[in-house]
Amino acid sequence: MEISPSKNKSGSRRRAACGFSMVEMLIYLALLTSVTVFLVNGISALTKSYADIRLAKAVSSSASAALQRIIYETRQASSINLAGSTFGANPGVLSLVSENASGATTTIAFTVSNGVLRVSRSGIDEGPLTLSGASVTNFTLALLQNSVSNGVRITLTVQSSFGVKTRTETFYTTAVTRNM
Repeated sequence: MEISPSKNKSGSRRRAACGFSMVEMLIYLALLTSVTVFLVNGISALTKSYADIRLAKAVSSSASAALQRIIYETRQASSINLAGSTFGANPGVLSLVSENASGATTTIAFTVSNGVLRVSRSGIDEGPLTLSGASVTNFTLALLQNSVSNGVRITLTVQSSFGVKTRTETFYTTAVTRNM
């Protein structure tokens, strides 16, 4: 007894569906490859953007916090301690003389140590002003004097690295003492 292939109503042979043809397989493979390449490029772009944002935040947050503190303390100070300050050199030192409500004087100093901008009050270190992921590469001060008040022009360069990326920005500001 011989088994013959099944026939449809018109009498022609029907082909049994038993998988994908070679053309279908190539089309599916091309689509899958395209989608994979698109996803990998998207993830790569997101990673680079994250690194850029993280670096920008570290640099700007460090500079902003440090400069705001320096400006505040300079405005509250009665004078700039010229003997304890270093102007025109990198790293500079800013030493301020301030009086509290009872009339006692204190000295506030801003210094750079190992790339970290630090503040001390009456010789006691109060801690860093910059974030741990950022380093100060330039802290230069220029003395501004006139018959009414003293001030200081500040140049601060902050650098941050994340992986192989590095971001460096320079910030400028001026602060004037209140002269009681």
